[in-house]
Amino acid sequence: MRAWLVLAVIAAACACSSDRHSPAPPRHVPLAWRDVRDSAGHQAHVARHGVACRDCHGADGFPVPPADLCNRCHPAARTPLHPTDPLGRVPSPACQDCHGFGGDLAIKPTNCMRCHATAQGGAGVHVAAVGAHANQPCGDCHRAHAQPALDPRPCTSCHADQQNHHAGLRSCLDCHQMHEADAAADTGCVSCHARQHGKAKIDARAITASHKACTSCHTPHQFAAAQARACTSCHLQKPVLAPARHASCTGCHAQHDGAAPRPCISCHAQRTSHPAAAIGGAAAACAGCHPPHALASGRIAVECTTCHDKPHHATARCLDCHAPHAGKPKLEPALCTKCHASETKSVAASGHAACTQCHKTAAHEPARPPPTCATCHTQEARAARAGHATCTGCHTAGPHRPQAPPAACASCHAAEASSTHAGHAQCATCHEPHSGARRPDKPCASCHADRASAGHGKHVDCVSCHRPHGPRGPATPPPCATCHPAQTRPGLHRVAAHGTCNSCHAAHEATPADDRATCLRCHQAQVTHEPTATRCGGCHPFGRGAHGPDGR
Repeated sequence: MRAWLVLAVIAAACACSSDRHSPAPPRHVPLAWRDVRDSAGHQAHVARHGVACRDCHGADGFPVPPADLCNRCHPAARTPLHPTDPLGRVPSPACQDCHGFGGDLAIKPTNCMRCHATAQGGAGVHVAAVGAHANQPCGDCHRAHAQPALDPRPCTSCHADQQNHHAGLRSCLDCHQMHEADAAADTGCVSCHARQHGKAKIDARAITASHKACTSCHTPHQFAAAQARACTSCHLQKPVLAPARHASCTGCHAQHDGAAPRPCISCHAQRTSHPAAAIGGAAAACAGCHPPHALASGRIAVECTTCHDKPHHATARCLDCHAPHAGKPKLEPALCTKCHASETKSVAASGHAACTQCHKTAAHEPARPPPTCATCHTQEARAARAGHATCTGCHTAGPHRPQAPPAACASCHAAEASSTHAGHAQCATCHEPHSGARRPDKPCASCHADRASAGHGKHVDCVSCHRPHGPRGPATPPPCATCHPAQTRPGLHRVAAHGTCNSCHAAHEATPADDRATCLRCHQAQVTHEPTATRCGGCHPFGRGAHGPDGR
């Protein structure tokens, strides 16, 4: 029996097999054989296994075999890869859909993507296998007629070097889908990391324009924190503000929070009242002066003139007056004293103690002239006569020593100073210093009350006979005859021997002496004349009669 089967197979092979070198097929084989003989099904059944044509086509010609014919010889070959779809969306393929017997030579078991790349409606049922498997035959993992249909060996049987247990995952398929596109696992990280699991969330904010995928920093299958790529691998030659204190990029940048820097005040409690803080907040204010990655080595802040184009205060630096985080300084003597100690010390107890009272623009424009003295000393400026119009002409010690004695009046009024009486050496005793006028509260009587109240003082202005200083006015009191000529003098005043007035009169006495003793100084011969008389003037009148105007 076995021999008969062998002979039958050989005969069938001779009758149905194709000899590509023979000039033509047997006469009873249809010409269509030339189109289908190289198909995967005929090559497997006829060329490799010598199956007789009649076993599939029957003995009467070459009709197309029924679709279920394969089950007669292969009852257990139904593939678990193509189960019947209970919803009917995907038609159940027949054996001939993978094992082609027709003229379409692309129908063969190894060409799975012929169907899976395109399907009904033009959409693919599956895409090419993930990453490293994109160019591998489907059969390397899928077993068409075996149970289970997927190779039971773990992925690490081929990818031993990629084995890891990231965050407790058990299988490669915890991260990878079987037929995902290349690198699709990058977008799947958030599916686990967006959930709280003992650590901070890592959500979609970790993906930024610079960090487009998790694997930008985390090499696939090397997910330990220590294995992450160093920031400097991409951010080369990035200068860092104060490198010793900011050695780690992650000290400021939360790498899974969009790489946005943490606020400086999270470490630096010192805040600033700089005006920029009101515009962009404290963090913006810090970076405005302290750009973290833009300063040369050794620098911690940009120059103030980067934003402020105001002129400097002489040779001073901005930080000599401005404390970096204290905002606008208060212009007061304590601040000015840092550099101008001698000036502020001399005005501390005077009306000039507030520097900005005169130096209103001193902060940034010290060269601008201060306001004139008349700004505050209005009355004095109005009272000053032409020769005293410039305050510094007398106050030579300068505005920082307002209490210093002014220059001596003699420096300008030499003639007056050299001709004044010793008791009049202090000009300001009688003169108002700004106008130069006689002080109304200082008449001669204020010092010479005894002289002003007697004799000529009651009737004649002192300057008629006296001058306080030159060059105007009488240098010495004029002779009495200047006002009292002989022909106008009454009584015994006309006697020539009585022509010397001061023999009897003192200029500032109330009444001339006419007692007996005074007259006897000249009239000694009358010592015995009327010895009982106490006054000579009673009988020898000097006025206009015994009862003249002066009572004598």
